[in-house]
Amino acid sequence: MKEKFYADSMLGKLTKWLRLMGFSVEYATSDLSDRDIIQRCKDHDLLLITRDKELAVRYRKSLYMESDNHVDQMRSFTAKFKPDPKLYFSRCPLCNGQVNRVSTPDYEGQLPEGVRIRQNVVYVCGECGKVYWEGSHFQAILKKLNQINQENGK
Repeated sequence: MKEKFYADSMLGKLTKWLRLMGFSVEYATSDLSDRDIIQRCKDHDLLLITRDKELAVRYRKSLYMESDNHVDQMRSFTAKFKPDPKLYFSRCPLCNGQVNRVSTPDYEGQLPEGVRIRQNVVYVCGECGKVYWEGSHFQAILKKLNQINQENGK
């Protein structure tokens, strides 16, 4: 079984990028106590990703992120957990749900006109319903993911 993760509230940007890489990452809101976070991780066998040094010490199954820069954090994370490029874009960066490929006509009313014209396929989150497509930003994100992956010898 693939490792599942839980990121603390200081790692929102990292969480989104790891989800784009295909990792299952739950996100702790800032209203949760350290005790609540640890209990959730224990109950669901999650590895905690945190910027809180004390919290990392208290929960042995933790990955402490020293840097506050999300790119450095991605490098540190992927040095330990190798991403699988086949899983890129398989998770919703907003809610962590699985993203599924569907035909454009099924979502015609939810798409801008340019997307309806240029795209035959879109991707829909099975949890929150957010619709995605391979727009101009897609290549820039893919380039960044591949760059991080290559820097760690993948």
